[in-house]
Amino acid sequence: MKQQNDAFTFYKMPKIFIVFFLFSCSAPVSKKVLVSGFVSSKNKGRHTVNVVLNDTLRKFDFKKNRYENFSKLIRDTNHSVWSKDDGGFKIRGKKGDSLYFYLEHHFTKAYKIANLLKMKTVDIKLEPEICIPYVPCNDTVPSRSFVFIGERIKVQYEKEPYYCDYYISMDNLYKAEYKILQQVQGNVPKDTLTFTVFDHYGTPGFSLYQNVLLYVSEYCGKLYHKKYYYFALFKTANGRWAIPRDPYNFIQLKRKDLRIQPIQFADSVWFDINEQRPKFRYEQYSAPYFKIEGEKAIPIMGTYLEDLPLDK
Repeated sequence: MKQQNDAFTFYKMPKIFIVFFLFSCSAPVSKKVLVSGFVSSKNKGRHTVNVVLNDTLRKFDFKKNRYENFSKLIRDTNHSVWSKDDGGFKIRGKKGDSLYFYLEHHFTKAYKIANLLKMKTVDIKLEPEICIPYVPCNDTVPSRSFVFIGERIKVQYEKEPYYCDYYISMDNLYKAEYKILQQVQGNVPKDTLTFTVFDHYGTPGFSLYQNVLLYVSEYCGKLYHKKYYYFALFKTANGRWAIPRDPYNFIQLKRKDLRIQPIQFADSVWFDINEQRPKFRYEQYSAPYFKIEGEKAIPIMGTYLEDLPLDK
């Protein structure tokens, strides 16, 4: 009977006391603790290493957030710290969190904070990647060149190889794969083509469009996109290919006389300008190339595929 009374008494306990009791039990689990130690390269000794809580930086979604938010995040010592010259680091986190250790050309290591706290001395050794010799291509003239209308299959970023020699590229490396819709110049031997793209500004501009006139050349047995050289193509009402707007707005060309004329594009061809800045709207969708209807920019002038240049 006493057990029943005790259970009844607990049931009648004030709700505030019950919530406080439960919070008190869970509080130690969520409390942040200070983690300190050392990190270094196994072969190269002490280096400045980035220590990141829960891989926060690599999980940042640039499509949903502004770049300014990433800049703030990388400077926030609650999420990311850099080791000192002697390799020492300090950062706070919960026992259930993980710390990621990043050093260029080294394999990233991750540890649960709970496991780091069990170590007598935290001294992380990062394994270096295996480097390869850099072999420059001395071809000055391409062995083959292709101009074709391609339909995007995929364009994805690739990490450049780790070269043993002192080699620094200022461009981002991408691999692109396109379905050949129409050959314009040269004979592409396959229905699809995979080639390398270098772009200093980030994601290649042509990857934003489904169908593009692309220029690809072969050097030292490898296919490369002619840097920044492309035309986004759209179907016209009579089934031809054309580019809306003045082509010189989007590509660095030797100035040639291109025939820009009124064109009736397919009804599905229009551009959403709802969230674009007024200045950008004016620069990219100006008259006489476009007419604005509400939040749509509808192309009314352009250049047919046959009038576009096939060389620089």
